[in-house]
Amino acid sequence: MIIDRKSNRVSRTRQGGVGIIEVLVALVVVSFGVLGMASLQLTGMKHSSGGFNRSKALLFAQSAATRIRLNTQGVIDADYAGFDSAAVDCNIPPPTYCQARKGVSATPSCSTTELAAFDMFTVSCGDLGDQGANKGVIGTLPNGQLTVSCMDLNCPAGSTYQISVTWTEGRARTNADEMVSRRVQVRLKP
Repeated sequence: MIIDRKSNRVSRTRQGGVGIIEVLVALVVVSFGVLGMASLQLTGMKHSSGGFNRSKALLFAQSAATRIRLNTQGVIDADYAGFDSAAVDCNIPPPTYCQARKGVSATPSCSTTELAAFDMFTVSCGDLGDQGANKGVIGTLPNGQLTVSCMDLNCPAGSTYQISVTWTEGRARTNADEMVSRRVQVRLKP
């Protein structure tokens, strides 16, 4: 309180700072903003990861389709029909590995059936390298699986094939309730 001696009036001065309540309210508002931005960042990362997995799955399906188209006799013999990568062990390559690789002097000559087995192993597991095969559908996509099925009964020559690549996505890899199965399918008539 200040007293003016000339006019004998009492004037009150206001406090010129920020109170603790105002600081706490501002802190709460800023905290909600930061939490909202963090939530947006996590959502964006989740959707980005999902799109990346979808792109990889589509590339694997296209690779399988190309390999099937190139092995005409294997298609006629239905060597690709009924393939499921769940039965493949990526630690055990096919008996005849139909590709040149390090440490092997000559590439073996493969029959169409051996080539079909090699093709599906390569798409499912990846090329055999120093650390084994781990860059295919199984090693790249979470719970990845490749299936090839013939759409016609008894799979006669000229049948349509369906290639499916499936994987799972979710917020937590450990909680099965939060996992969603995704699939990319390609149909072809080789």
